[in-house]
Amino acid sequence: MLPLSAFSTISDFMLLYIVCGDYTCLYFVFVKKLLNLPVFVLILFVMTLCFGQSVSLTAKSQLFSCSLCIKELIVFLLPLIIFSFVLRGILSLKTESISILIILIPLVCISNFSGFWLSYICAKPILASGIVNVSKLEPVTLLAPAWTLNIRPLIENNISLLAAVSIALLCSILKSNICDKISEYLYKISDFILKRVIAPTLPLFVLGFIIKMQHEGTLCLIIKEYAVLLSLVAILTYGYMFLVIFFLSNRCFSESISKFKNLFPGVLIGMFSMSSVAAIPTTIEGSERNLKDKNLAKFVISSTANMHLLGDCFAIPIIGLALLVSFGRSLPDFSQYLVFSLYGIVAKFAAAGIPGGSALIFVTIFEGIFGFSAPMLTAMTTIYVLFDPIATSANVFGHGMFAILFEKTYEKIKHWRAKR
Repeated sequence: MLPLSAFSTISDFMLLYIVCGDYTCLYFVFVKKLLNLPVFVLILFVMTLCFGQSVSLTAKSQLFSCSLCIKELIVFLLPLIIFSFVLRGILSLKTESISILIILIPLVCISNFSGFWLSYICAKPILASGIVNVSKLEPVTLLAPAWTLNIRPLIENNISLLAAVSIALLCSILKSNICDKISEYLYKISDFILKRVIAPTLPLFVLGFIIKMQHEGTLCLIIKEYAVLLSLVAILTYGYMFLVIFFLSNRCFSESISKFKNLFPGVLIGMFSMSSVAAIPTTIEGSERNLKDKNLAKFVISSTANMHLLGDCFAIPIIGLALLVSFGRSLPDFSQYLVFSLYGIVAKFAAAGIPGGSALIFVTIFEGIFGFSAPMLTAMTTIYVLFDPIATSANVFGHGMFAILFEKTYEKIKHWRAKR
């Protein structure tokens, strides 16, 4: 809960806003228009690395608390955002609503499956050569928040998603105008929350997590101990997704770069917050620029953000395979890995967009299929948490890539049906 000591910090922020008045708004305009979020975040990152040691522990803890509170606010509001965007997206499709859902789920499974197998095919010969060793682990100093709000969402995101789909399909069958009006009203509320409530707080949101990573030495630890493995994960993951966007952009390099730039703010949010859920609002904004249909962008990102985690499809298998090599085990054959990948596809529908969420689900799969011992499971969880910034940023990039892939697939199927 929020202690009395936190009220001084909150009152300081309120006093700053009252004193500055319109200048506070000018600050947000400056960040949004002149610097833009990616550049601003990179400036914060460099300044934190250079001068973070001179910041007091109390100030770091307070800044981290502010970031956590903003994150809790986003998570608290997310079920409403998902519900309204999915409801509006399906109702806007009219008679195509059922068809789009039939296309969506298999495409998510195919995309996750491709990630699992591409990581296996590319990483297996590299890991078998013995280049990578991940057995060395070091403790990390943790930064505790000064206070928290402990706000919890009233309903789970999955329940909100299921309710939106069910209500939208029912309204599509009944063809009710009342549902259209309600969905329009909820959509406007959610859009206001994204643009006027969440967006202005993103710089402060990111700053607290950058301070946390600097204090805990996470980035230095990754670079020092796991640079080769980290590079392997990053190159395979980002290389694959950028290649997909390249072909979806009619093999136009400049258009591919433009689409990536639109998604880059969300990628940064995912990297520093280590939560793909927290990056949903920014990812939606970037995807709206990449897609022809903005409603489709909102619908796809909101409905697949928790079950399409392509970064994890690369990071988790590669870390697991590297641990097998480091602990003297043999790498899995085709049939054994096929079982793992099928279990992994199902597990993706239960994954949570929180730091380390996927690892907590996959450790049981590694134990059951690959026979991971207790030390290996501990190492798996620890290394994944260290890699989480890269994996989560790749998940966010994958959300934007998948939205483009879905729109292209959906358009081709519509065109094929029209010709029949």
